[in-house]
Amino acid sequence: MSGMFREFFRPWELSPRRLTEATFVIEKEGDQRMSLFTEYVGDYPDGARPALLLNSGGTYLLMPDHQVDFRFAVGLKHNSPNYVFGTGYSFRFDRLFSR
Repeated sequence: MSGMFREFFRPWELSPRRLTEATFVIEKEGDQRMSLFTEYVGDYPDGARPALLLNSGGTYLLMPDHQVDFRFAVGLKHNSPNYVFGTGYSFRFDRLFSR
């Protein structure tokens, strides 16, 4: 289990609105390359109602520094999106600069 707080700023918006996101994650590793997760996500924008989501999905490690993921979320409040589908590709580059 883990949780996280993040702050987002969107420099392309004319007004400097901030978005705070809180998450709570339960993750189950399948093997060394695969894991599944369920996550509560709360997006709390300045001056607007929060959007609450229940997000589930999985990750698969292609190589030690490359990962693909998929997710499906459902909204928990009327002002949240009804559903969200997503896929992603992540890679680590912090080791590029190590000696």
